[in-house]
Amino acid sequence: MPSLIQMVEKELKIPKKRLIEEGVKHFLEVEIKNLSIEIRKLSSRHGVISFDELWKKLEAGEITESECFDDLSRLEYLELEREKVANLLQRAIQK
Repeated sequence: MPSLIQMVEKELKIPKKRLIEEGVKHFLEVEIKNLSIEIRKLSSRHGVISFDELWKKLEAGEITESECFDDLSRLEYLELEREKVANLLQRAIQK
């Protein structure tokens, strides 16, 4: 049984390489959107827009570590992931 890529390649006469490249680009675009949504959700809980702003609130004593530790850790991870995905997307677009 042919793979989905093989079927699309045959039916739409689109080269396999192009299908894979466009599919990866689309995946990365969707991943950036999903990461950004999650970042906004976490940030909005604390009235900030980034890890750095939340960290500053913690340092200023506006919020306690116990109130934000999980969100702070998650925000740091999500922002780093979004940066990695954005870099990969940029490289994919430049090809």
